[in-house]
Amino acid sequence: MKFNRFTKAFIAASSVSLCSGAMASDWKYSLGADVSSGDYGSTAETDITSLPFTVSYSPSAAWTFKASLPWVSVEGPGDVIPGGDGGFVIGPGNGFGNGNGGNQNPDESVRSKESGLGDLWLTGTYSLEPVGNRYFVDLSAKYKVPLGDEERGLGTGESDYSLQMEVFTAVDDFTPFVTVARKFKGDLPDVVLRDVWYTSVGSGYRLSEVSSMGASLDYQQAATDTSSAQTEIFGYYSHKLNNRWTGMLYGYIGLADGSPDQGFGLQISYRPEN
Repeated sequence: MKFNRFTKAFIAASSVSLCSGAMASDWKYSLGADVSSGDYGSTAETDITSLPFTVSYSPSAAWTFKASLPWVSVEGPGDVIPGGDGGFVIGPGNGFGNGNGGNQNPDESVRSKESGLGDLWLTGTYSLEPVGNRYFVDLSAKYKVPLGDEERGLGTGESDYSLQMEVFTAVDDFTPFVTVARKFKGDLPDVVLRDVWYTSVGSGYRLSEVSSMGASLDYQQAATDTSSAQTEIFGYYSHKLNNRWTGMLYGYIGLADGSPDQGFGLQISYRPEN
């Protein structure tokens, strides 16, 4: 669920800003790195590295718009495709370069490696008026522009979109949250992708005026008949270096066959001063 891991930077920042009264500037630029490894319910391991660059613009307190484009590297037997939200098995294996990530003669001892631009994600978020100055609700729509080369296993080559609701609040130094999303996936020529539900439950914790930590339990339904559901434990530490720079470190462990076995990442964000 890689795409959602980077959006958790918002929760990390919120656990500081909700309690300190900090206001975000109009623009934010983020550079991240995510490295994961696992078999995703297949019989051989796949390594995925993603380096996303994200631009965020908030014209008002209610609206935020984001565009995120990653550089992606995938190494494995060729049956796992990165979908912007992790990886999922779409075939028996092996080899990229055939339009669906696998071929009819799988050989698990053969590993392929491809790298290049991944899919472009566009997100619009509307923040509702706080309920009692305590409960916050964000409604988001996400659209995937299929820029990742499906012939090289860097994407599905099809457009996806998601509708998401996130509810969070501040309880002393804690920021508990619940996220629910419905993801609509475009079918591949030879594989039918299911529309899936995603949910995440967790909390941030403010350590100081400039730092926070948190954890969540994330679940996503299987996208294909041959793949498995994804369940992961995610944890992060966020630190505001100054008024312009914020850094976040995180890690996660897969609890289900469809998840990577483990992964870690970092994100550096820059906000120009108004």
